[in-house]
Amino acid sequence: MNKKLIFILAIIAFPIALIFFFQFFSEGRYDIPIQYKNGVRPDTLVDQTCIERSSEQYYVSNGLLPENKHRIVHFERFDGPVLKTRLEELERIQDAHSMHDKIVLQSFINEKTMKAKEVTDYDKRVVFLESFWNITELDSAAWGKLKFCDMVMSRFDNRVVLVDSEDRIRGYYNIMDREETDRLIAELGVLLSNKELQ
Repeated sequence: MNKKLIFILAIIAFPIALIFFFQFFSEGRYDIPIQYKNGVRPDTLVDQTCIERSSEQYYVSNGLLPENKHRIVHFERFDGPVLKTRLEELERIQDAHSMHDKIVLQSFINEKTMKAKEVTDYDKRVVFLESFWNITELDSAAWGKLKFCDMVMSRFDNRVVLVDSEDRIRGYYNIMDREETDRLIAELGVLLSNKELQ
């Protein structure tokens, strides 16, 4: 009987001791990686000649993105069931973070193949909060430069990009995968909490 009692107490005490250990010996702070900290190297898989190769931190430089905000950047060029799914996942991000004025969602539409109206026609299923979610039509050249050159993406890459308030790319997320959307929502929370700690 005593052995069972000791065993049960040990099972209960171990997680409690672990929690106290981590609170005492850790900062309790998590950070997400910064992409291209050593620049966009020649061995980067993206084969775009417009990308400036360097060995220093890469910063996104494009006047289409608002400054001093964390930006979720989404590119779209075709309507269809995939668009509906992407918009629903982006709405989940909006629901989680629209109350933060330090975050903005930017959807860029290639006007050659699609119009912004085709996106906003989904307003019966998806709520677009104008204070958070900006939808912009771009001509093919500007859209391509922003996607391929500034965001360091390949031709068939349909992920969403997280750019922090210091113009550094923090991650790429395939929002067709619900877990990736959850990861983006969580990592936005990390960026916000780390900024408040500084």
